[in-house]
Amino acid sequence: MDATDGKILDILKRNSRTPYLKIAEQLGISEGTVRKRVKALVRNGTIRRFTIMTGPVKKIRAVVLISSAPGALLPRVSKSMLNIEGVTDVYEVSGEYDVLSMVEGDAVEEINRTVDKIRTVEGVAKTVTSIVLR
Repeated sequence: MDATDGKILDILKRNSRTPYLKIAEQLGISEGTVRKRVKALVRNGTIRRFTIMTGPVKKIRAVVLISSAPGALLPRVSKSMLNIEGVTDVYEVSGEYDVLSMVEGDAVEEINRTVDKIRTVEGVAKTVTSIVLR
């Protein structure tokens, strides 16, 4: 990844629907170059998904800290969590816990169901959940 890739990522982070032609004009490169670079960023995992942020709809969000079982393969544990409905982000972290997941739902019961599914992932030993207040 070079500086141009970084600039493309910055633009897409602000608005993932920015047309490639507009990105190209901003960076002084061709639209085809932008298209190829974005495709490569997706292929190598730098861009994992394109998403939206909604307006005033209020969702309940929670942080779930996860301790892995001894011998568990963290990348496998993390990847499994990305497939659980309600999990929006997953990070491998340092410190007392091994993985941090962001969870979102319409009600606390939905958060609970998502956390229950996280607990069933092979390699998860313990979870601690905190609801985001603001």
